[in-house]
Amino acid sequence: MELRLLGPLEVVDGGGEALKLGGRKPRALLARLALDAGRTVSVDQLVDDLWGEEVPESAVKMVHIHVSALRKALPPGTLHTRPPGYALELPLDLDRFERLRREGRQALEHGDAATASDRFAAALDLWRGPALAEFSEPFALVEAAHLRERLLVCVEDRVDADLQLGRHADLVGELESHVAANPLRERLRAQLMVALYRSGREADALAVYHAYRETLNEELGLEPSARMRELERRILRQDAGLDGREETSDEAALKLEPIRYVQSVGGYSIAYQVVGDGPLDIIFVHGFICSFQPGWEWPALASFYRGLAKLGRLILFDKRGTGLSDRVLGIASLEERMDDVRAVMDAVGAERAVVVGVSEGGPMCTLFAATHPDRTQALVTLGAYARRNWAPDYPIGRRAEQDGWLRPTAEQWGRYAVERFLRERAPTIATDEAAIDWYTSYLVRGASPAAVAAITDMNEEIDVRHVLGTVRVPSLVVYRAQEYLREASRYMGARLPGAHVVEAPGSDHLPWEGDQGAVLEAIERFLADLRAQDVEPNLILTTVLDADVPEPDLAIARAALARFRGQPLDAPPGRFRASFDGPARAVRCASTLAEAIPRLRAGVHTGECELVDGRLGGPALEIAAGVARAATAGEILATSTVQDLVAGSGIEFSERGAVELPLAGASREWRLYTVEH
Repeated sequence: MELRLLGPLEVVDGGGEALKLGGRKPRALLARLALDAGRTVSVDQLVDDLWGEEVPESAVKMVHIHVSALRKALPPGTLHTRPPGYALELPLDLDRFERLRREGRQALEHGDAATASDRFAAALDLWRGPALAEFSEPFALVEAAHLRERLLVCVEDRVDADLQLGRHADLVGELESHVAANPLRERLRAQLMVALYRSGREADALAVYHAYRETLNEELGLEPSARMRELERRILRQDAGLDGREETSDEAALKLEPIRYVQSVGGYSIAYQVVGDGPLDIIFVHGFICSFQPGWEWPALASFYRGLAKLGRLILFDKRGTGLSDRVLGIASLEERMDDVRAVMDAVGAERAVVVGVSEGGPMCTLFAATHPDRTQALVTLGAYARRNWAPDYPIGRRAEQDGWLRPTAEQWGRYAVERFLRERAPTIATDEAAIDWYTSYLVRGASPAAVAAITDMNEEIDVRHVLGTVRVPSLVVYRAQEYLREASRYMGARLPGAHVVEAPGSDHLPWEGDQGAVLEAIERFLADLRAQDVEPNLILTTVLDADVPEPDLAIARAALARFRGQPLDAPPGRFRASFDGPARAVRCASTLAEAIPRLRAGVHTGECELVDGRLGGPALEIAAGVARAATAGEILATSTVQDLVAGSGIEFSERGAVELPLAGASREWRLYTVEH
């Protein structure tokens, strides 16, 4: 049994016989329910969609009557009553169309143009005529246009596949018909120009461009886009790339800038590359030791890069210690990696960016978004986590015995480790010899065996659970339904304020493997909805240092503050207070002060502060002062939040225990740690 929307509405049984559905209004009601198949549509919504502004008094009753009639025509258990309305459960030809279209896009992205063309053609064969053309109800006018748009996009996708297969001569006539019916549709025009040029008809290709330019100017007063102008220039100079499969109309003019370097904090050189252009800046943070440059060699990852670059200006970089960036002694902390993000953003002139973090890149991006909301337009995490390892209060974490391969010997760092990497993070290609060979090359170029073990040590210390509730920018959490970190991602999504959470199908942790289209579509929808969402720049995650510094030693404190990039805060006489954009800097500043002032008592806390008229306030300041009061002479105390966030910094702590701190007239127990200095 299938309901067919792609043409005249009909429901056919297994033998292909059409059911009798009654008059036009019941059929319109059935079509409206089919557009939201599996979901409840309220009676009020059905009334609005079927009658618009001219609603008869008996509209609600008529809906119930039509539903009753449809139940008699449809198989039992098909049309359900679900307050406050109804839901239809029937297979749709529209679902088959979308599945075939997704398969076609995936094949095209992986370089299989023949399979892509077949899938797109099969999808188009499902259309028996214009969708919803028999209805004049308000919903039909809108939805018919949406369905027609999907049809045209599928046609364009199939043409791109056929162009890659060298079928340009056969496409000319079809494209001329499409352009005549859709004179303002740029992608079809571009495809016709490419097909004509490859057929040896350069003059005709240029004539198509000039006709388009005249039409745009006369009807809209506009000029062709930069992409179309660039295509005309390439035809004029007989660019050899127009004859190759890499340059289709949809991919033309993707701007790929050369790899460059910027110096980050500590003098480390960070490699980066800018791809494409657009109104949004998107900075992509790989997980583990994955690096960006070799990714262009692997069709799936290159396709994922291109998909992101279609959404805005894509900024790729290698974290310090990996890929093309400088190696480090030991491991780089989250704080230092945030420095690298800011350095790259400054180098490319990005004031604010959408930060996209994969796996271990997710917690760093989360901390960046909380600490620097003025530089973060939105946060996107892909298969990420707030904490990786098991703890009594975090039973979904990984056990140490599960990650033994992440500390490989020199002999194991190669195929042995990669086979385990793929089984865990990309099971759909885990037995593919070509994939094993390439990922072996990819990972060994990312880091040495010792560096992999060091990064694993840092990852096991990561814990940004306390930070999640302080993120004030729009957030998207995407994960695969069967991937190995799904529970950790769900944990993040449930605790990031107002986060959009998307469970994509599949088992691959690497977002570019498997059905990457679903992941990219989720990101595209999220970014499209951003518009002008307000961020609360007055609420920021800040680390506060509070210490008792005698008046004669204030010059020492100010010098230490300048060294560790802190900002002085107002404090009572005899006390010293400062804010830092990273907890490790605050702790190191306190340690430097303790060396110069032996009986120093200091407290460090990371929490949310309010910025009003350039002055910081809020409970984080009071908490830091309370922690300092709990310290003994010569002791630096830090809250558990600080201890969790300095993963990879090399700072060592010993547990002091739980301490009651009186705050704002109330008392709360805090777990404190002594800084070893």
